[in-house]
Amino acid sequence: MGKKKSVALIVLITVVLVGLLFLCITPTFPVKSPNSFRSLLSIVDLGRDLEGGYYTVYYPEGVISKAEYETLEAEYEYALSETEDGQTPSVDDPSENYAAYRGIYLSTDITNEAGTDVTEEFKSDFNNALDTIKDRYERMGMSDYSIYLQDDYTIRVEVPTPILESGESAYDGETDVQEMLTYFSYSGEILFTDATSASATGTAEMAGTSEYIRSVSTSNAGDQGYAVVINFTSAGREAFRTLTSSLVSSSSSSDSSSSSSATLYIYVGTHQILGATVSEEMDQDAVYITGGFSKRDAEMRAALLNTSISESDVFDLVFESPEYYTTEALLGDSTALIAAICIGVLVLAMLVFSAVKFKGMGLAHIYGFITYAVALIACISLIPGIQLTLGGIIGILLSSAIMVSCNYYAFNNIKKEFATGKTLTASIKAGYKKSLAFTIDVHAILILASLAVWLIATGAAKFMALIFLLGIAISALCTLVITRFYLYMFMAQPKNKLAFVGFRREETEDE
Repeated sequence: MGKKKSVALIVLITVVLVGLLFLCITPTFPVKSPNSFRSLLSIVDLGRDLEGGYYTVYYPEGVISKAEYETLEAEYEYALSETEDGQTPSVDDPSENYAAYRGIYLSTDITNEAGTDVTEEFKSDFNNALDTIKDRYERMGMSDYSIYLQDDYTIRVEVPTPILESGESAYDGETDVQEMLTYFSYSGEILFTDATSASATGTAEMAGTSEYIRSVSTSNAGDQGYAVVINFTSAGREAFRTLTSSLVSSSSSSDSSSSSSATLYIYVGTHQILGATVSEEMDQDAVYITGGFSKRDAEMRAALLNTSISESDVFDLVFESPEYYTTEALLGDSTALIAAICIGVLVLAMLVFSAVKFKGMGLAHIYGFITYAVALIACISLIPGIQLTLGGIIGILLSSAIMVSCNYYAFNNIKKEFATGKTLTASIKAGYKKSLAFTIDVHAILILASLAVWLIATGAAKFMALIFLLGIAISALCTLVITRFYLYMFMAQPKNKLAFVGFRREETEDE
């Protein structure tokens, strides 16, 4: 590579890397009111352990908390004190209707004859509800959430603070999360009807079973936000055509205007999930229903509907409306900042060590590592659905360590080859050739392992594996190609190339 070409490349690549670093890590600051610049790091979706989140506890009908039992007990004591001798209190004694079980109280309606546990029927219904609720959250694609049993017969759900979409406020994100926590506790089958309540009988109705609905998805509807897309089977298409035809006919008979229309509601159990205006007979494979939904809002409705299609997923157990609570990050509000500072210190120490120990080769490594870092930050911040947790940070550190180790391994091999008496150019070629098999093997094994974990794991483990997979793939590219290219680019400049890479011979050779 010629010196002029080398200089041009060094200047160009340096400017590009500095610009990319600015876009990646520069703190948010105002550029032009009311707009502001946001670095890629500032839009990374953080998990509960780094930013906190929300949680709720689902109590099925027949199960109450200790606090609720104490409230019932206090009401009974008060009613008893207000009751004259010989009269029956207006409030039932909760001890006659509920039995203590761990940290909760079970209604006698759902306990077995011995009163020591719930009936087998309740257990079966509860386990089915638990599996369906887990499926609903899994379909949301969140990387950091947890669902587990609390006191055997209540379900605790923890979700991260949602990343805000363009134009959304923190209030919008909180509202969406609370709505999701409520929606995912709903039970019952899907019903299409024009009735304004699930208990009323509509002019025409259609069940939302697997016989009629293939799946439910979402789609970007442009200015109207996101749409919920209901995909029908052939039987469902015909049933929906008949339904809409009946609705339009009924509306026309009661309204003489030519623009008459009916409203179609979609319920899950007793809860209205969607509504749409029907003005004509609809004969199509899929129906797009809009309502100004955000992406998260549409995905929530799709997940709920998808898990209410199959008869095996539908559960009859009713959960009371949940209350919502916030959770703090693992180490407090500064967890993400502390993690960023620690990583920054480690990276800076590594870069200084590389420059001191390997001189010019270390400079090539620094440029290669910066390339690796900006590429990984861009992937984590821009790929939809990736949420960064402490597990993800471990994945980043491990993939970074692999890249650094492979570069150091190649540099040490170059040194060893030079010590055998080879020229510097021959040493670089031989050193990289000697390192090639090991570097490829390490990256290939780790890519396959992380890919396997990503395919079979769920939740935080799934996305930790994805982040590690991205890091290892970028590490392979930077180690095998980019860092080596940078080294040849820098080697074209100095007159004393041995001094540039920190090599010495007892007898000076013209390199």
